[in-house]
Amino acid sequence: LVYKEYCEAMTDLAMKILELLAISLGLERTTFRRFYQDSCSLLRCNFYPPCEEPDLTLGTGPHCDPTSLTILHQDHVGGLEVFAAEKWRRVAPRPGALVINIGDTFM
Repeated sequence: LVYKEYCEAMTDLAMKILELLAISLGLERTTFRRFYQDSCSLLRCNFYPPCEEPDLTLGTGPHCDPTSLTILHQDHVGGLEVFAAEKWRRVAPRPGALVINIGDTFM
């Protein structure tokens, strides 16, 4: 039940983000909602406990997000990096914040 409710909440959040993206692009608010409302979503839960030797960890490795949106909750461990200006840069976790990545499909 908890997982189902979490999935529904994330879907609702994604729809609201898509509405904001439409507005920011000068489109009708519901443009993307109409496109995505009946689509399938993927929810993946990764957990990486703290490691005494972080240079030996692999995580998910460098990748692009092939989806439309990625909604990421970082914990205190961190580890998220983004590739910008030709180099990998760490993204410090912010308590209570969600990281929103626009994926390849949406781009």
